[in-house]
Amino acid sequence: MVNSRPSTPIGRGEILDLARARLAAGGSVLLYGPAGIGKSTILQALAADADPALVLRANAAEAEAELPYLALVDLFDGVLDEYAVVLPAHLRAALDGALLRSSLPDTAHDQLAVRLAVLELIRALTADRPVLLVLDDVQWIDQPSAGVLRFVARRLGSVDARMLAAERVSDGGEPAALDLCPPACLELAVPPLPESDVADLLRSRLGGPVPRSRLHRVYTASGGNPLFAVELGRALYERDADSPTAPLPVPDRLRALLAARIATLPGHARPALLVAAATARPTRSLLEHCGVAIDEELSEAACAGVISVEGDAVRFTHPLLREMVYADANPAERRKAHELLAEAVVDPVERARHLAQARPEPDESLGETLADAAAVARLRGAPATAADLAALASERTPASLPGVAATRWLSAAEYAYDAGSPADATRYATAALRQATDPRTRVGARLLLVDLAGQDKSGVAPLLDAAFKDATDDLGLLARVRLYRAVKAHYDRDTEAALAELKRAEETAEQAGDLDCLVEVLGWRGSFHDGPEGDRILERAGEIALGLPLTRPVIAARQLAAMSRLFGGDVPEAIRRIESLRTAVESSGTVHDLAVVLISVAGIYWRAGRCADALAAGRYCARLYADVETTPGPGLLVGAMSELLGGTAEEAAVFAEKAVRAIQDAGDEDWLKLAYATQGMVHLLRGDPVLAADVMRQAWALEQSQGRVDPGALPWHADFIEALIASGARGEAAAVLAEVHRCAEQLGRDVAMLGLARARAVLAAGADSREAAESLAAAIEKWADHPYPLEQARAWHTLGGLERRAHRRGAARAALTEAVRRYTAAEAAPWRQVAAAELARLDGGRGVGLSETERRIVELVRGGATNREIARSMFLSIKAVEANLTRLYRRLGVRNRAQLARALDSTD
Repeated sequence: MVNSRPSTPIGRGEILDLARARLAAGGSVLLYGPAGIGKSTILQALAADADPALVLRANAAEAEAELPYLALVDLFDGVLDEYAVVLPAHLRAALDGALLRSSLPDTAHDQLAVRLAVLELIRALTADRPVLLVLDDVQWIDQPSAGVLRFVARRLGSVDARMLAAERVSDGGEPAALDLCPPACLELAVPPLPESDVADLLRSRLGGPVPRSRLHRVYTASGGNPLFAVELGRALYERDADSPTAPLPVPDRLRALLAARIATLPGHARPALLVAAATARPTRSLLEHCGVAIDEELSEAACAGVISVEGDAVRFTHPLLREMVYADANPAERRKAHELLAEAVVDPVERARHLAQARPEPDESLGETLADAAAVARLRGAPATAADLAALASERTPASLPGVAATRWLSAAEYAYDAGSPADATRYATAALRQATDPRTRVGARLLLVDLAGQDKSGVAPLLDAAFKDATDDLGLLARVRLYRAVKAHYDRDTEAALAELKRAEETAEQAGDLDCLVEVLGWRGSFHDGPEGDRILERAGEIALGLPLTRPVIAARQLAAMSRLFGGDVPEAIRRIESLRTAVESSGTVHDLAVVLISVAGIYWRAGRCADALAAGRYCARLYADVETTPGPGLLVGAMSELLGGTAEEAAVFAEKAVRAIQDAGDEDWLKLAYATQGMVHLLRGDPVLAADVMRQAWALEQSQGRVDPGALPWHADFIEALIASGARGEAAAVLAEVHRCAEQLGRDVAMLGLARARAVLAAGADSREAAESLAAAIEKWADHPYPLEQARAWHTLGGLERRAHRRGAARAALTEAVRRYTAAEAAPWRQVAAAELARLDGGRGVGLSETERRIVELVRGGATNREIARSMFLSIKAVEANLTRLYRRLGVRNRAQLARALDSTD
């Protein structure tokens, strides 16, 4: 059943939950924050979810704040006629006047009558259903209406009416409209969005991924304000190029919100303010070094609320004010400000950037300064800054030095790729290839363009052919090109050619003494060999990589070595290695590499029984892949697996479907096999073994066509066998079990044995459930020290089902209780929910683990309440009640309210 609740506004789940809880408890809510922060969006989401309550709305506006009783007109004009009969004549007459149906009330007696009329009207409305008063922009509600609402708020008592209000306040300000709300009102400050949520918001509004360099500018300037972020993002999107030196375009809609602070400043203050705006970190000492007299030239800006000065720190009170000051200056004024700052700063990166913005003409000396500063920024772990500086270095290189410019363009492309900006990296690499005069630059640019193709290697052959011709006289280049040719052959499913190229690449790398290339080749070779041989190769690559600087090949080798330890069952060492690598990669600032490393972080965590940590890593991975990769399939797949184990089955299904489509488009069969397997596991969790078996058959077919079955890489085979059994394909299940068990023994994959014992027991239960249960219990005892906690939990879960089939309810209860305990310890929420539901069916309700909402609904069901009555009592929508009941029916295996009550009778 589709959830009726509208989609949650991005980044507002927590504040919505708090508000819903207070409204459901009978209280009111006042949201407050600055303009554009999203108060109205949250109001709309809460009001849309208020059914069956009668929602009465008023949206105040500054231009209408002097119009008397306008808020009352908005709130009650549409309901007065229907309920007028409940009001005494004198109260009805007074309210008619307030609602502009007759003369306005002008005496104190008349105004009291209006107050009493509104109070009685609300009481009459709540006799039929709850009432929710929704007031937006309460700071502009006309005073006569505000007086009435204050009077009513103090006298509602136990009347089933709540208020949901939003008030605009300045940054850091406190609300002043609390007295408009009934007592027990929850005040909620609406906070700025974090950068990750701003990224999601921009993707949603602009219809695609947003370059990370652009995202960071938008986030910094907006301060996390959603309205500001969307408007700035749209303005940048509409501008053809996003130069790091160009002013950020500030749309008129945003200017109107802040321009008044700047408009009153005298002319002599603006040059000093521009100097402050031209640097990312203005300080009193820096500005004074530039000749700015702080107390004289900026005192009025401080009084106007444009800047604040505390000690040595000078800051704009909102980041957008800085952008407006900078954008409003003419180019000559900006160049002068940057020249002053270039003379004052000592940091080489900052000085180079100011020089570039002060001197826009080609100058080789400046180009060299910028290239050196880019290298410094990259060493500091700031690849995005390095990319900007290297691009500026290329632009400042004289036309007579095309080879130098090309080398700098290639550096800019590599930095941008590291920073997770594929569009910039592609543009810079193309420029490098166009201007290059030496083979090394051409080969580097072409191989980077191959990397930028992501999973989809279908069109890279011309790039590799041209690179191979350029690399023949350089062993180091030749080794790298051969490696890339091996990867392309693997994509084309030509394993023989791939292995031959890998062998030649290894030999050439050793001759060239290129350890970076060598560890990458070894990583690929290890991936081609399953079991102990592959593990030995990966371990060797990892050992070599530990002594090398952190480059992409080194990261890949260390990551594969960590996964090799995981597949061998050494989980603590795998965790140690991957966490050490993650820390190093995060410190380096290489966003693209971090996205890839997070694949292993999530995989190691969930195998270690840390599903909440895996979920966080998986969601982060999926977000980064969406931002930095042209082929986001791997990130989506990791998101699906993480949701499957630690999130929700519904989200896992969404991720899995997207992953399959994305990986199909990329044509990568290695990842497609894993995507089908994961999607099948999602279907199995959701109770559809037939669909699960059909999907996992595709994974099995791909695995068989590749001739490589490694049961330790991803533990999906046991689920495949169980799905086949449940869908009636017992003979097929037996054949798959035999083949997978043979491979596991041959490769020494002990980590797969408990799962296979689980599948074998399910298969054997068709003949004798008791014997099957006893064999699985013996396997659980044998593998009591299994390194994957979820494998143990799944085995106990299956044992509970087998014991139930054998009619040994006590043993079944003990096994399911143990499964629930282990799932809980691992924070495997979806699987815990399934096991708890089975335990509930076994016990008639004990151990069901109902949420507070579900428990209250069950109590009302037992009392004979209708869905509408339940909704009214709990301040939920009818559809929300229906959705909760549907989930309970599915969890408890019942079909109607009577069966639900019977299933839970033992909880009384």
